[in-house]
Amino acid sequence: MVVQRLQAAALLLGPLIFAASPFFWIDGHYGVNGGMLIALSMVPWVYGLIGEYERLRECAPRAAGLWLLLLLIGMFGSITFGMQGFFEEVFGMVDRTALDQLEDYPPQSLFVLWLPGPTFPLSLLVFGILLGWTRLSQRWVAALICLAAIAFPVGRVLRLEWVAYLVDLLVIVPFSQLAWCAWRRAGTAPTTS
Repeated sequence: MVVQRLQAAALLLGPLIFAASPFFWIDGHYGVNGGMLIALSMVPWVYGLIGEYERLRECAPRAAGLWLLLLLIGMFGSITFGMQGFFEEVFGMVDRTALDQLEDYPPQSLFVLWLPGPTFPLSLLVFGILLGWTRLSQRWVAALICLAAIAFPVGRVLRLEWVAYLVDLLVIVPFSQLAWCAWRRAGTAPTTS
């Protein structure tokens, strides 16, 4: 029951920490604080999603297993982008200089940033589809997660704070419902000795 409660809380804590990151942007760049929040948010968020994986695995084991792999790759990509923003400010490269420097390392930056980066929103889209398909959540929750996953990159690519705030709110709403349902399930789960 303790682990399930922690995972339920993490389902809300991860998106909340992530949503705090645009408040620390510096002219559309993550900076030290925003980058740190993005990187840190992935730990509780993925921990909470692993609890949801356990539920999905019972209904769709193969699909859930592939989704978990996609989720972990996406977590890596999000942490990498957060750290990229962190180090941009640390090394005083908060303009296009840092991204321009990546052109000197095309295969490495491809595997570290450009391929895994978009994988986290893709994993959220797959998660929403799996929730709707297995009916493990209300349909509106699954639909909002899919919509949030599609809008997620827009909030980050445009680097407009108000867009990022709206998209992050769109992410928080279904995840707060998932967290609440997971918390309630944990309270009714049988305890083992």
